[in-house]
Amino acid sequence: MKRLFVLLIILCLSACSNQSVFLSGKSKHWEGQYSANIDGNREDGTFIFGYKNANKNTKFKNLQVRIENSTRGSERKEEVHKGATIRISHSCSGCAVTDENEPIKVTIIWNNINKEIFYLKKN
Repeated sequence: MKRLFVLLIILCLSACSNQSVFLSGKSKHWEGQYSANIDGNREDGTFIFGYKNANKNTKFKNLQVRIENSTRGSERKEEVHKGATIRISHSCSGCAVTDENEPIKVTIIWNNINKEIFYLKKN
């Protein structure tokens, strides 16, 4: 009986450490979101950015996406990107996980001349 009680407490505590995070934001030409599942110090998430003025022939030259907050910074560069949606996966283990109360700064540069900055925040 004691073992069953201890097992139930352990299962309850481990289930309580799971959380989901959803952040979103937009600028004049872009909108973005980040969704992640966090379990202790492990995080698995995806950034999705969409160009608002897209058509079936949307293509970007020299696309750069910078993602920054106090615990991490990452950048993705592509010489040519076809399509209006950009997906960036993020996974880490043993890391400082995303704090949903801290905005994530996003900088998107495209076609060598356009640049917009916006923040992903908790709704």
